[in-house]
Amino acid sequence: MRFDASELAELADPYPRYAELRAAGRVLKAGPAAWAVTRHADVTSLLTDPRLSHEFPDAVYQHSGEPDDLTGFFKSTVLNRDPPSHSILRRAMTRSLNPRVINAMRPWISELVERIFLEVAERDTCDLVTDLAYPLPVTVAAQLLGIPESDRDQAQPYAIALGRMFGAGTPTAQERAEAVQAVGWLRSYVDTLVAERGGKDLDDAISQMILAAETAGTISRAELVDNIIFLFFAGFETTTNLLTTGCALLLEQPRLLAELRADPALASSAVEEFLRYDCPIHSTSRVVREPVHIGDHLVRAGRILVLLLAAANRDESAFTDPDRVDLARSPNPHLGFSAGAHHCLGATLARVEGAAVFAQIAKLAVFEPSGKIVRRTQLGFRGYSQIPVRLRVSN
Repeated sequence: MRFDASELAELADPYPRYAELRAAGRVLKAGPAAWAVTRHADVTSLLTDPRLSHEFPDAVYQHSGEPDDLTGFFKSTVLNRDPPSHSILRRAMTRSLNPRVINAMRPWISELVERIFLEVAERDTCDLVTDLAYPLPVTVAAQLLGIPESDRDQAQPYAIALGRMFGAGTPTAQERAEAVQAVGWLRSYVDTLVAERGGKDLDDAISQMILAAETAGTISRAELVDNIIFLFFAGFETTTNLLTTGCALLLEQPRLLAELRADPALASSAVEEFLRYDCPIHSTSRVVREPVHIGDHLVRAGRILVLLLAAANRDESAFTDPDRVDLARSPNPHLGFSAGAHHCLGATLARVEGAAVFAQIAKLAVFEPSGKIVRRTQLGFRGYSQIPVRLRVSN
């Protein structure tokens, strides 16, 4: 049996296939010089294995044609760097995502979520994808970075174009052209903000990253700009798909909505369970730098390992009754935000946003589907293109 990402992307429910892959073996062929890893223990271990690299050849980023600004951009980001440069960049970015900063944003995020629900409740129906799941994380990211409100309408479409490219698999020529244009505009814009805020100890993420870069002394101006851009767009798709997956499950399984309404304190653990049950990113890849044994299988240097996060999150050896949504599941060692050195930088912020949304839904007087829920087929991310609902706030 082989792992075929394109086949899985087309399935409305890929999890029976993931179960077949787990049963077939710990390591399966995934293409030329590539192997897929199916089980929770192996994936968890490999995510922290220093013999695996995140630095891929140019061809992985450019897909076709010559290297361009997009190739250079993605290679510059913390996501695609190994230590020591990865460690230096991550420390700089973590400074702007520390618990103090995020805890200070909690009341503002809760108020923003409540305001969004009040606005959409004034209509007969709304689409949770376009009216909630995209605007919320985009607005939160802009607020975190300190992007002026007057600039957000212009900056956000470029960031969204890059965010969609981030998980697009093999993009179309138009998607790539739009992403190249987005990189150019955002580099110019963010460079201007860096120039304006240099040397100022302000609370926004851009100012904090500038100070951290100055302290490190090894981060170039170009690297700083590219990683500020990455911080802006990286959480859009992940958080959007967390929100849409959770909302879809609450609409499709009425018992879950009833449980949440009975105990709104479940909102935080519900976030973890939604991340496990149908995680936003179904796989992540690494380049093997040194030979690695996975059971009896030897993976040689230069090969690609595809770590199947979604398959691992339904592994019967790690989770009791894994195909059932349990909002109170504990422990819940899911890999929805990956693990190890490349654990999602914005995980804490995404959790805050998710908990605020699901806690607000628990308070609604009406929350029901008003049309067909449509899932989006995409290789990199798993999410929805349409979730039409009818909702009404409580009096």
